Amino acid sequence: MKEEFLILYDKVTNQAAPGYTNSEISIFLNKAQLQFVKNRYNFKGNSYSEGFEETEKRRKDLAELTRNAEITGGAANLSNQVGVSIKGEFFDLPDDLMYSLREQVLTASSVKCYNGKTIRVKPVTHDEYAIEINNPFSKPDKTVVWRLDFSRDITQGPLNEKKRHELITGKDITVDKYYLRYLKVPEIIDIESNQSSELNDEVHAEIIDYAVRIAVGITDPQSYQIKIKEQQGSE
Repeated sequence: MKEEFLILYDKVTNQAAPGYTNSEISIFLNKAQLQFVKNRYNFKGNSYSEGFEETEKRRKDLAELTRNAEITGGAANLSNQVGVSIKGEFFDLPDDLMYSLREQVLTASSVKCYNGKTIRVKPVTHDEYAIEINNPFSKPDKTVVWRLDFSRDITQGPLNEKKRHELITGKDITVDKYYLRYLKVPEIIDIESNQSSELNDEVHAEIIDYAVRIAVGITDPQSYQIKIKEQQGSE
């Protein structure tokens, strides 16, 4: 990746720009990798308005970052519960979580014969929660659990902060397990330790292109703007 970066960088700048160290190139590649992931996940980030799984290519682009998590609720859930909403519970999330893809819960107990059933999880905003929580036709029930994004748990200190979701359940429903499929934060690219991108080899060239644009943007902002427009038209 370093060699390809240097070749493209010299070509774009006509070998007239200052060189970069291994550490600096690693920074460019990591910024580019993160930008690549965000653009591929967010359909508004590419010119074809294609979401994460709308095409075979996009599914393959981020396949290496897809992970599953099974998070236990109730007394075994170690997340700090201070400030939780009524019928809500905080769940500690994987440290490497970047974006949630699919969410379900397994019920521990509920009304009538709904024990041990799988219920879908619906992400909602805090505004939606405030408006709909008392609406009997919209609030959580035996068919849906709400999920609110929440801040990190900072009570354990800066080295043990946990990302959290708050799940809001319907009457008499208790969450036994929270199933989460997600995109993880990509591993750091480090030229010094020969650590390449963990993403599919087929997208490394695109990451390098992004990195060159970032580097050129520092030394030649005008060229950078031109490259950004080229990028938006080719994705």
